[in-house]
Amino acid sequence: MIIRNTGLVAKLGRVLVLQVALISVTVAAGIYVTNTIVQDSLVNEALENEAAHFWDLYQKDSTQALPDTANMLGYLSKDGEMDSVPEQFHGYEEGFAGRVQFDGSEPILYVTEFNQARLYLIFASENVSDLAFFFGILPLSIALVFIYGLSFLTYRLSHRAISPIVQLADYLERFPFEKSSHDSSNQDLQKLRTLANAEVDVMIDAIDNFTERLDTYIERERIFTRDASHELRTPIAVFKGSLDLLQRQSERPEEDLRALARMRRTVEDMEGLIQTLLLLARGEELQQPGVRVRLNDLIPDLIDQVAPLATDRGIKLVLVESAELWVQAPDRVVQILLINLLRNGISYTPEGQVQVEIQQKAVTVKDTGIGMTSTELSQAFEPFYRSERGRSNSPGHGLGLSIVRRLVHQFQWKISVHSNVGEGTEVTINFA
Repeated sequence: MIIRNTGLVAKLGRVLVLQVALISVTVAAGIYVTNTIVQDSLVNEALENEAAHFWDLYQKDSTQALPDTANMLGYLSKDGEMDSVPEQFHGYEEGFAGRVQFDGSEPILYVTEFNQARLYLIFASENVSDLAFFFGILPLSIALVFIYGLSFLTYRLSHRAISPIVQLADYLERFPFEKSSHDSSNQDLQKLRTLANAEVDVMIDAIDNFTERLDTYIERERIFTRDASHELRTPIAVFKGSLDLLQRQSERPEEDLRALARMRRTVEDMEGLIQTLLLLARGEELQQPGVRVRLNDLIPDLIDQVAPLATDRGIKLVLVESAELWVQAPDRVVQILLINLLRNGISYTPEGQVQVEIQQKAVTVKDTGIGMTSTELSQAFEPFYRSERGRSNSPGHGLGLSIVRRLVHQFQWKISVHSNVGEGTEVTINFA
């Protein structure tokens, strides 16, 4: 099982990067402060102590030798005589003068006076840098490397600790919920148990129980759809046969024949609805790749099917073919999709027309009906929803657009709806 860069792992990595960045900034600030302390504090203190020590000895012996070491060098002037003092130091007052130019280097100069005598002490700057490196930068750099190593070790241990959770998330993402057999997935789940800790093991048990219940539910649903298909189709066939028998009786009045025709269309509508619901319930048929369907050939037949319903309501059906359109899907699915759009448009159009336009990558069904408010539009795709304004004049069950949306999502198409009250509704299915 492959551990992907999930959100949890990514967050852990970001925490590590942030931690390293904060440590780096802190250590860099520490190095800077240490360097400053070494130069501004330790060196200054060393110069002050050396000067104080020299004056103590000078009081006892005015011929006391001046400091002359690898790090420090001293010059002395008496009674204003500056012959023994380098010219670069002339003009500096008592106190710390900072870095000065001397013999191609920049030593630190400290000037102090005692009894008409003035002492000039210089400290080699390169030695100051060495002190700052060995007593400041080097220890902190070693500490930084140690902290980096410790942080990386912590990251690895944390990554190892959460890896079962990451693998569990990966398993859930790949879990075949649409299938009835999960044997291979359950094998992966059992392998994961060997890596899991107690907390993750509890989650695995819960998922395992869930998959077993899911298998039971899917099998029960399959049995139901099979039995429902038979039980629902039988009475529909009886109704259709009885209506055919009644319609063949020529002595019936014209009014009765029209009523029988409406009953037959209602039965056919119910038959189509049952087939659609069973198709959606089974799901397997929707997974089939299907064939290429030419909508320019299919849509005219669908318009002929709904023509009697439109004629009864005095509605004109218009077909506009702006392009040739092929769709890769089972033809039954495309029929259900478009027939529901047509019936919906006819149902909510008291007068006027319903236009179907075949475009290069889409089909648009536009009516001149009652339209929808923003509230009605937000609920139009909900199962069994019918607006109060159209409930009295439009037959149906409130499932048309709900079925359309489900099919569109199933095949990853796109649907858009635009509607204005009193002007009509326009529904576009983009098959790209």
